[in-house]
This record gives sequence, C-alpha cells and structure tokens, in this order.
Amino acid sequence: MYDSEFCCPDATVGNRSARLTPTPLSVLYWLTLTLLGQSRWRSSGSAASQRLIDVMPGIVFQADGDVNWSMRYLSAGCLPLTGYQPAELLSPDSAVSYNTITHPDDLPQVLESIQRATESGQAYEVEYRIHTRSGEEKWVWEKGAAVVDDQGAVVGLEGFITDITPLKQSEAALRQVEQALEAREDLLELVLDSIPQPLFWKDSQGYYLGCNQAFAKAMGLAAPADIVGGTDDALPCLSAEEASYRSARDRLVMTLGMADLHAIEPQTQPDGQPGWVDCSRLPMRDAQGTVIGVLCTFEDITRQIADQQTLKRREQVLATLAEIQRQLLAWQWGWQERPITQIFAALGEISGASRVYYYELQGSYEPQGGYELQGNPSSRSLSLVQRVEWSAPGVPSTSSDPRFQTLPVEPLFSDWYSTLDQRQIINRVETDFSDLQRQVLTSAPSHVKSLLLLPLMIQNQLQGVMGFSNCTTSQLWSDAEVDLLRVVTADLALALERRQTELSLMRAEAKYRSIFENAVEGMFQSTPQGRYLTVNPMLARLYGYHSPQDLIQNLTDINRQLYVQPGRRQEFIDLIRASGSVLGFESEVYRKDGAVIWISESARAIYDARQVLIGYEGTVEDITDRKRGEAAILRRDRLLQGVAEASQCLLTTTDVHEAIPQVLARLGEAATADRAYVYTHHPQSVTGEPAMTLRYEWTTPTTAAGIDQPYWQDQSYRALGLERWLSILQQGKSICSLTRHMPPAEQAVLLRDSILSILMVPIFIDAELWGYIGFDACQQEWEWSASDESILVAVAASLGGALKRQQTEAQMCYQVYHDTLTGLPNRAFFDQHLPQAIARTSQSEHMLAVIFLDLDHFKTINDTLSHAVGDLLLQQVTQRMSTALRAEDIVARWGGDEFTLILPNLTSPSDAAKVAGRIADQLTPPFLLHNHELHVTASLGIALFPQDGQDMTTLLQNADAAMYRAKQQGRNNFQFYTQSLSTEAAQRLKLETFLHHALGRDEFVLYYQPQVNVATGEVVQMEALLRWQHPTLGLVAPCRFIPLAEENGLIVPIGEWVMGTACAQVMAWHRAGLPLVNLAVNLSARQLQHPNLVNSVATVLQETGLPPACLELEITETAAMADMAASIERLQDLRQLGVKISMDDFGTGYSCLSYLKQFPLDGLKIDRAFVNDLPHSPVDQAMVSAIIAMAKGLSLSLVAEGVETTAQSLCLHDLGCTGMQGYLFGRPQPPAVAATYLRPGYAQSWQRAIAE
Repeated sequence: MYDSEFCCPDATVGNRSARLTPTPLSVLYWLTLTLLGQSRWRSSGSAASQRLIDVMPGIVFQADGDVNWSMRYLSAGCLPLTGYQPAELLSPDSAVSYNTITHPDDLPQVLESIQRATESGQAYEVEYRIHTRSGEEKWVWEKGAAVVDDQGAVVGLEGFITDITPLKQSEAALRQVEQALEAREDLLELVLDSIPQPLFWKDSQGYYLGCNQAFAKAMGLAAPADIVGGTDDALPCLSAEEASYRSARDRLVMTLGMADLHAIEPQTQPDGQPGWVDCSRLPMRDAQGTVIGVLCTFEDITRQIADQQTLKRREQVLATLAEIQRQLLAWQWGWQERPITQIFAALGEISGASRVYYYELQGSYEPQGGYELQGNPSSRSLSLVQRVEWSAPGVPSTSSDPRFQTLPVEPLFSDWYSTLDQRQIINRVETDFSDLQRQVLTSAPSHVKSLLLLPLMIQNQLQGVMGFSNCTTSQLWSDAEVDLLRVVTADLALALERRQTELSLMRAEAKYRSIFENAVEGMFQSTPQGRYLTVNPMLARLYGYHSPQDLIQNLTDINRQLYVQPGRRQEFIDLIRASGSVLGFESEVYRKDGAVIWISESARAIYDARQVLIGYEGTVEDITDRKRGEAAILRRDRLLQGVAEASQCLLTTTDVHEAIPQVLARLGEAATADRAYVYTHHPQSVTGEPAMTLRYEWTTPTTAAGIDQPYWQDQSYRALGLERWLSILQQGKSICSLTRHMPPAEQAVLLRDSILSILMVPIFIDAELWGYIGFDACQQEWEWSASDESILVAVAASLGGALKRQQTEAQMCYQVYHDTLTGLPNRAFFDQHLPQAIARTSQSEHMLAVIFLDLDHFKTINDTLSHAVGDLLLQQVTQRMSTALRAEDIVARWGGDEFTLILPNLTSPSDAAKVAGRIADQLTPPFLLHNHELHVTASLGIALFPQDGQDMTTLLQNADAAMYRAKQQGRNNFQFYTQSLSTEAAQRLKLETFLHHALGRDEFVLYYQPQVNVATGEVVQMEALLRWQHPTLGLVAPCRFIPLAEENGLIVPIGEWVMGTACAQVMAWHRAGLPLVNLAVNLSARQLQHPNLVNSVATVLQETGLPPACLELEITETAAMADMAASIERLQDLRQLGVKISMDDFGTGYSCLSYLKQFPLDGLKIDRAFVNDLPHSPVDQAMVSAIIAMAKGLSLSLVAEGVETTAQSLCLHDLGCTGMQGYLFGRPQPPAVAATYLRPGYAQSWQRAIAE
C-alpha cells in the first residue's frame, strides 16, 4: 500500500497540475495521473522484507552517487520489467546497464530531474521510457530520494521503479476522450472500451457506476450494461470468497482515502480456471475532496505468475540437480548407500513421481516368445535387474517382490527396449500399455498409472533404465520435466562411467604395479640431491639389500655410498641436464656387502608443472657379466638397437602382420638368437581345445626352420604335454629356461628342433592371450638374462597394442569383405585384392598363382547329412586350409564349396605346388561331425601370372579349367593350367550340355562282361557296364562323362536306369532259355548316399522279377568312407533285401581292416593295379596273397579284375584266387553278343588259351 492520495503529482516529465472532478471523463483522467502518484518504501532488513521486495511488480533499487547515478542494486522485479537479470545490468564488464536501456531522448531529463531533487533535498518522481531485452518500449515511473552520510553529503539514491505503460496507454485514451467529449458526449463509451485494461468504478455503497468493455469481458459478461447497478456478488465468474474479498478491498480504499496500487489478487477466469490479476484501486473524490467511490483497473497476470512459479520450481529443481551431482561425487558405489537413496528421494520430489527406480541391463538380446509371469523361462537372455528403488510415503515398494527384482526384456518390454536402445524415451499412460504390460505393471504392488523410462547410455551402449512411475495420476511428463530428468540420468551415467574408468585405472595401476614389482630390471625414482624415493624389489636385490625399504633407509647418499668412481653421479646429472635423459649409463657401484658390480642406468628427468626439476626415474641393469667380455657388450648393443628398430617397424608399418617378420629378424639378429618366432594361441581346429601354431619365424642360416613342421601347427598343448606353458603364459608370465632344466615331456618336444634354451613372453590383447613371442638357442646353451626378458616383454606389449589397433581398424570392413560362415575373405575381397596383387607382381621378378579349389563330393554330404553338417564341414576345412598357407597367401570362399587362393611372391611354379600339396595333406585326416566320420578331398586348379593370364578374369577362368582337369584325373589332386585346357573346358561344357539330354533321348546303352571261376570254367556273374552312344560324338568313354554325372547329380537317375535295364536284361536272357546268371551293378558315391537308394532297388527287383540273391552291388572304398556311418546303415538295409554287396577296386582306397570289418560285405574285387605286374612283382604278389587270405578269413568271395594275360591268370590261381574278370575271358559286349558268354562251350575258348 502506498501513502499517495488520488491527486496530481507536481513534477514529472509531463507536468500536470489540474485536480480532476469525479465526472465520467475526469475519472479516466484521474486514473492516468494517479498511477504516477508518490510512494515510499522502507526496508526493515528482514528476510520477510526481502521476499516482499522480490515479489513486488516493480524494481526496488539503490544507486551510487556518481554523475550517472549508476545502479548498485536491483531487485528481482528487474527481470519481468526489463527482461534482464539484475546481474546483467549491474556487472561492470557487461555491455549493457540500466542507463543504456533508458530511452536516449529521456535520459538527460531524468538525470537533470534527479540532480535538481537531490540538490534541494527533496524526493523526486520521474516518468520515462526504457527498451526491454525483447526490444519493447515501456513507460516506467520512478520515485526516489537521496541517501546522505553523517555529514549530509549525497552518497547515492534509493527508490522504486514500476511499469506505467498501461497507465500511459490509459492517459492517451483519456486525451482522445477529452477531445471527443468536446464534440460528442456519447463517445465516452467508445473511449472506455478502447482501453485494453479492465476498468470500473463504484459508489461508496459498492454498486457499480460504470466499467469498460474489457472489464465486462473479464467478468464473463457481454456489455457494461450487464454490470452497472450491481455488486460483486452479482458477478457470475466470482466465487463468494472472491466477491467478499474484492468488496472489502474497495471499502478499505474508500475508508482510508489512500490508493492501493499493484495488489496481487486471485480471480477466477471466465472459463472457470484459477487466475491472478494486478489490481490498482484509487479513491474517487468530489470537488470538496470527499471520497465518493472507488476507481479500479487491473491486468491479468496469470501467465506471469505461472512463469514465476515455473521459474521458481526450475530454480528448485536446478538446486536439487546440483545437490544430486554433489551426492554422486560422494557415492561409494553401493546401490543401497545413503547418497544414492537420497538422490532417488530427491528425484521423486522434483519429478512428482510415486516411485523412482533404476534397472540394470544384463545378458544379451535374443528375441524370444512366450513370456510366463511365474517362473524363470530359460529362453530369456536379456533381463532388467533392479538395483535401487525409492517409493513415496504410502506407496508400496516392489523391491522385495521377486517378480520385479528381475524383469525379462522379451517379450514384456521388447518394443520399449528397441526404443530405449535408440536413445529415445518411453513416456506412457496405462492406456498405452500392451495387454501383457498392463497385466504386470498395473497389478499390485506396482499400480502404475503412468511411467517415464529414460535410457542410461555409457559409451553409446544402453546400460540400464531410469524409471519414474506415477501411481495416482494417469498423466504424461512434460517436455521440460523430461529434459531435466534426462540431465539427471546423464549425470548418473557419467558417474557410472567414471566408476568404470576408476576400476579400469585401478586394474591398470595394479597391472603396472605388478610389472614394476616383478620387473627383471631395477627401477627407481630419486631426488636431485641423491636419495632414493622409490625402488622395486629387483633393484634392492641387485644392490644386495633385503627389501626396497632396506635400500631406501640405508642408501641415503647415492653419490657417496653407491658409485665407485667419485663424481660419477655428477656426470649422470650433467648428461640428463643436457639431453633430458640418459640411456645405458654404465658405472661401477658398491653392493651392500661391499662387492663391486657393473650397472647400466637408463633414466630421465622429472619436472613439475612449472618445469622445475623434482627428481629422476629410470631402470638399472646388472651388466657385470656383460662387462666380462666384449662379445657380451656387443650383443647387448645389438639387442637394444634391434628393439628400437623393431619398435620403429611396428610404428611405421600399417600391416602389423607384414611387420612381424621384420621385427623377428631385427630382434633375432640383435639377440644373437638362433630362432625368433611368434606363436598364436587358438582353439584346435578339430577338438576345440587350447592349441598353438607357429605363425611367424626367423632363423639363422644354420638353423632348421620349424614353421613347416606339422607338430608346430594347430597342436593342442595337451597333446604336446605343454599344459604348464599354457598356465604360465595365461598368467602373463614369461618362460625362460635351459631345456635340460625342464620336465622330460617338454624336453622331448624342444629337442626335436635341437632347442637348448628358450625365452618366451606372452602377447595379450585386451587381457586375452593372443600368442607369444620368443627366442631359441639351438647351437649352444644360452641363459637368457632378465634384461632380455624385460625387453621382450616390452616388445610383446607393443606388439599386442599394434595388433589390437589393427584389429580395431580391420573390424569395420570385416563384415563387408568376409564370409559369415567360415570367416574367410569373400568374393568381394578377392575381387578387390587380386588386381592389386597382379599389379604388385608385375613390378617384381616374382610370379603369382591363382588357385581354384573345389571340395570333392561335398554336395553329396550336404544333400545327405543336411546343410548344418555341410556348414560345419566348411568351417573345419577352412581352419585346416589356413594352416597350410603362407602368411602372405589369401584364401577366399568363392561360393558353396569352392574356394579361390592368391599366392604372391612365388619364385617358381613349385612354390605353388608346395602350398597345394600342404592343403591336400591338411585335408587328409577324417572330419568328425555329428557322429559322422567324413573323408573329404579337394581338386585344385592353378593358373600362374603372367604366363597363364594378364588379368583377373583370365586367370580365374584358367584356374577353373585346371581344377576341372584335376577332377577328371580322379579328384584329390592339383593341376596346372595348360593352353589345351581352355579347349577342354569348352568341350567339357558342351559334353555336360549333351549329358543333360542323353537319358531322355535313350542314348545310353549297357555292355556286359563276364566274371568266371577258372577252376570250374563257369560264368558266375555278368557285370553291367554303362556306355554312351551319342549321335555325333559316337561312343563316349565312361571316364569322360561319369565324373560329370557325379558332379551335377545326373548319376542318380542314370544309375537307376542302369539297374532297371540290367535286371530286366538278365531276366530276358533267362526267358530265352539261358541260365539265370548273377548280375553285378556298380553304385556311385552319390547313389550310395542317396536316401531313396534302398526303395529304388526294391522297386527294380519287384518290377523285373530278378531274385535279390542274383544281384550284387559293387561299391568303392572311397564312396563307402565318405560317410561311414550312413554307408553302413544303408548297406545293411540292402542286405536285408537279399542282395549282395561287393567292395570294388579294393586296395586302392583306405584299405583299413578296422573299417572293412564294419561293412556288411559279401565279396571283394582286387583292383587291376595289383594284377598288371603280378607275375613279375613280389610286392604285388605279397599284397594279393594277403588280400586273398583276408577274404578267405572273412568268408568273402573274391574276383580279380583286369586279367588280360595267361601269366596273370596262372599267378592268381596259384595264389588261391579263382574268380577273375578281364579281356582274357571276354570283353564288354552289347546284350546280343554278351549272350554267347552264357551258352555252353564258351569256357573252352579261354581255357585253351590258358592251356597253351
């Protein structure tokens, strides 16, 4: 309340002196002038007064007594009035001040008015314009008085500034009304309605005398006429309490006769919502000065009040956030500690949540289905684990409920998880929940009506979820609230990340402390004055002390107590001062017991932040033994140089794997080792157990290389008896020993390569053992020193770091250029690198080989045993092939079971042949997959650059042609490209095309060859042999088209045709009066593995009428061994039909008795390879004799094939074999001719030949 009456002030920018009478027109004029009335504020200095100052709708100020009356204090009302914070207008460094925002036209007059008032000792009142931050121009009224000291001198000002812009607007409107009233009195209503502020006046009894349209609208009425004559109780928008309060305030103004300016009052808005108004009341007087009523104007400040409340709440929230950040700093990382519970309680308060919680993500995300509310389904792999929860008073906690302690992501929150993982929030009410979510979240004790979930991200990875639940109101959180809570969540994430960093630092410190404590070199820190501050145990032992503490306490003057040569310490200091460090500073020193040793110090100066020397740190090495001979000194120098060169090589070479051989060469030569190497640690390709492979090797010219030895490739530690090595290396320790001091099993392994002593240091990548680097002495025993070991440890660390860096770089392009199944480079990778390799080779004197590799019979395995087994087989084949390659070779999966290889830097074709041979060797051992023992071979085609092609396309085409030649040569071999192969490839393609139509065009024919018993002269069996009679190619040999049919799968329908046709032919001979003869039919590998084989044979027997006992199916060893288990099962099913089984070409395949005895066989066929030189070869005779004896022992029938001479026949007969087949007894013939083999007298022809 101000003590100004409704009267005209005397001195303002616009002078006014006339007192108004309370006519309708003069009332408006009085209002405009009285809002400029005098006021005075007195400060009590109390907190209540300060609060009053801060909420007043104006500025309380204090100014200095300088010429510009610069402001020293501005109250909080500065911000709503000017748009500036007080500090912005008070700061001496700010470009803006209160004077600068005063209108430049008004400022001189304002200063002049203040000066006049202070000189006269009077208070002053002044009106002027200001420019707000937004650029708006406002009128303000300022009243103030001088502040004087004890001597009466003016030292400043204090006063009050308020916004009179509405009054100025009213004043302008009144002027218009006064002018209009001279012409027309009825313009009064128009003028009143032009005032934007609500305005009314009452008589002394509280009845409305008038108002403007703005007031009527504010009261929710159509026109002033609806209000005039009524009281506050009649206004529909006012509650009874508001009407009573307003009437009381009006009476108080009239009773006291004093203005009531800028009173903040509640007022219900027309829409029923609560609101606030800034109300100014003035007593109306008649000409005699008697109060006859009250005049009031007000401004709706609901939005300003709301903004102030929002600002206050925001300040409270920011203060709470600051406290939360402080608490996070004090958090000791226990989820139930006081700081964290206080933080969550504060979050609940500022968020208005009923429950605040944090869930941590555990596991990996594998979408599943079928969530069960009870139990713990094993299919869940990603869960939310509750770490902390705060609940408001009266709200039940969920922390003790097992259902809410761990929540599965899938399927309960799978959609929310995807959103959170994209850094988005979940802001939902219960109606937005899915049925399953509503079932869990809205039931007791949760009772969630709305929730807000915020992702907690650490290093761009979703680590957990901050949650806020409201259990009373179904209302979304506002964007402002979400933004603030995001800040808290980010702070918590930073705290967790900081903790993770601290833990990593602690582990790193522990690791480096371990290195320090266990280093093989002495390490120290000393003061400039010559006193040790820190030493490691090695230095204490080196100087003969019991412990580091013993050394520090007793060796207190390095210059006097340590060095033998006086002044040596000063030389050490001078060198460091000159260059910043010393390396290899050699000196004689005293041990504690008085003995003299040689040491080599490497040290550097330590400076503080101001570059002031505070000490030295470095390493000490005992070089006594090295000093005993020049050779040892030279070796040490070379080793240091080698390490430096190796480190430089690692730093400057982009491909670490290219750098490693150079590193080994430099280290090996420097260390005078006979062999330097790097082994990789990996799962064994077959068993998966820990294994080792010699990956890189350097040797002296007189030392045999070990990298080509199979016992160093893909060998398990267990198989070699080196489990102790694995244990030591996994602990991060080195292995350094003379071979003769090692366990017997380890000695046996090392002595194979004449290794007399070893030094091996593990190489780690991200705390995982990657491999190890080492030195071997093979010519003479050499005890590797601790210095050798420490240097190798450093090199291993550098190598691990370089490998890690390269892994990270390679990871980005790995997916694009590698096959997901095998991990090999893919076709895109191959297509990119082959032109590069060709370009490099063209600039050198070397050759380059491109190899096309195809797995033999892979499609049979894949079709028969499932694609899953095929995939496993491809993975293991890949592992084996990789061990056969050189470091610079590239093998890529071309597609299916085809692989392509790039072999650069070849000096001759034999280099490519060696690699191809190693690949074949690696594929020789059987593969054990899903209880199947599989034998897989490969056909390889090799094309050389530049002689076989100048570009990628030509080289691949020619390598492919060579690969098909390898298949034609019986598979399981490699062939080099020749010019003729291009023609053969074209012919082969043409032949394959013809082959697809041969069966449908009846181009196949069967020939028959007899199998005889030379003892009885009878034909015991006829073998059906397939021929292809092509209309243009003529009779195509089986060796040309059968491999093609095997490869493309046509062999299955062709084989079914052969069996059906041959069985029908035997029965046709029989119906023609010839004896019923047994029939032999060959089964291909693909037929044997075909799941419908047994049914097909049964159908043929049934349709042709051939007795099952008359049918013998011949299989090869190779076909049977492709999948031994499946073959045995299928052959047993055939035996149950009654047919007989014979092993064809016996002796040329696996010929393993342990395998042979498992097959249900009835007979064996001795391969022609044993028959050709039988009469003249004792070896062949011995082998055939063994086969005959074995067949008799197993009660198997026996037939020797390829018998062409009488000598062969007699030799076989003498060895006990009577069953024979060959040109001597009859060539393969078509059915009509072959029938003669079954007629009487046929045996006489070959019997006479034998007799002669």
